Amino acid sequence: MNRTLTCDCGFIAQAHDDDGLANEVRRHAWEAHRMPLSNDEALLILFHAQLAGVTSISWRPLETEEQ
Repeated sequence: MNRTLTCDCGFIAQAHDDDGLANEVRRHAWEAHRMPLSNDEALLILFHAQLAGVTSISWRPLETEEQ
């Protein structure tokens, strides 16, 4: 089964399994956004996307409201 995950910058990571997709996410995160990710962090991103039922993610950190 082909797995895909799209970054909000437009990059589409594709692989045949979660490990391959995690590697693509890690590579893209570093090359495009200078975000170092461990393999576990990349797998966690995939897991969260799967739980949320989404195929697109944002690389930007969430903004919090100041009170």
